[in-house]
Amino acid sequence: MTSQREAFPLSPEACARAAGFRRIAGVDEAGRGPWAGPVVASAVILRKAHLAVRIDDSKRLTSRQRARAFHVILEHADVGVGIACAEEIDRRNILQATLLAMQRAVGDLRQAADLILVDGPVAPSLSAPCWPLVHGDRRSQVIGCASIVAKVVRDRLMEFYHSLAPHYAFNQHKGYGTALHRERLAAFGPSVLHRRSFRPVRELLR
Repeated sequence: MTSQREAFPLSPEACARAAGFRRIAGVDEAGRGPWAGPVVASAVILRKAHLAVRIDDSKRLTSRQRARAFHVILEHADVGVGIACAEEIDRRNILQATLLAMQRAVGDLRQAADLILVDGPVAPSLSAPCWPLVHGDRRSQVIGCASIVAKVVRDRLMEFYHSLAPHYAFNQHKGYGTALHRERLAAFGPSVLHRRSFRPVRELLR
């Protein structure tokens, strides 16, 4: 099966380099949909053009593939991470909290980017120019890298939160709306990690 990256040989990065940009960052997030936990964004600037691992939308990779790619990316890239917590999600809404996490991720880079490629139709307000790309994590290697980093970091955070509150089983569902999560939420009520503006959590507070 031909991947989108193979189907579109002139990548967004190639277009950006042709336009004169050199330090090209990819930005993506993980965790917009869960009922609990933060939304995590990552910004990645590659120092190496080709990585010896599969890079793709993190949802299309296994956990083992993501873990392997994560370590390779850290070796060959400038990586920034930004987080917006559940309270910020409730206060701002999930879109604005996601954009905030993206701003923080870009600010966490060691050097400023010339251009930022952002997954999705909306880009955060940043000092560098931004190109929003729908399905960017499948079309751009550097956004794919950011997708993997954000997913791995968020999953590890949820495993840590499981050690603090094991009765919610965050290590199994990572905050997403599974039957197990619904069962534990009904049994124990919302924690400080739960997004009270999300309907399944809000309904328990009535």
